[in-house]
Amino acid sequence: MRQLLNQALRQLADFDRADRAACAHYIAQALRIHRESTEGHAERRQGSGLAAWQVQVVNELALTRLDSPLAITELAAACNLSRGYFSRAFKATFGESPHRWRHGKRLEQACHRLAHSNEAIADIAIAFGFNDQAHFTRAFKSALGITPNVYRRRGSPS
Repeated sequence: MRQLLNQALRQLADFDRADRAACAHYIAQALRIHRESTEGHAERRQGSGLAAWQVQVVNELALTRLDSPLAITELAAACNLSRGYFSRAFKATFGESPHRWRHGKRLEQACHRLAHSNEAIADIAIAFGFNDQAHFTRAFKSALGITPNVYRRRGSPS
C-alpha cells in the first residue's frame, strides 16, 4: 500500500508530466487494499473469542473463587485484555456474559454438593458466594424451577 502511494506522489511531483490517471489508479489501489485489510480485521475482532490459554486462565481464576466476588476487570487483566474487549470475547467463547456464566457455575457446583453431601443448605449457599440460604434458594429456584431442598430429596438427575 505504501509503495502504491509513493508511486502516486512521484506522479504528482512532476507537475508538467503528471499522469493523473496513473495517480488516481495508484491511490484507488492503495485505498482498496487498506479497506480490505481493515474490513478483514474488524470481522476477525468481532467474531473472535478468547484464546485457549485465556480460557484456561478464566477457568482457573473464576472457578477457584466461586465463593467470593470476582470483578470482570480482574479477569480481563489476567487475560491481558481491556474490560470491553474481554467481555465481547468471553461472550463469543462461552455464549453468555461472564457474570451469568459464573452464576451458572456456582449453581452447578452447588447442585453437585447438594446431591453428594449432607452439608447444610445454608453452608452450601455461603460456600458458593450467596449471601445466605434465602438468596441461594431464590437463585436456585429461578434457574432450576425447584428449591435446593427438593433437589436434594429427589437426588441428582442421571
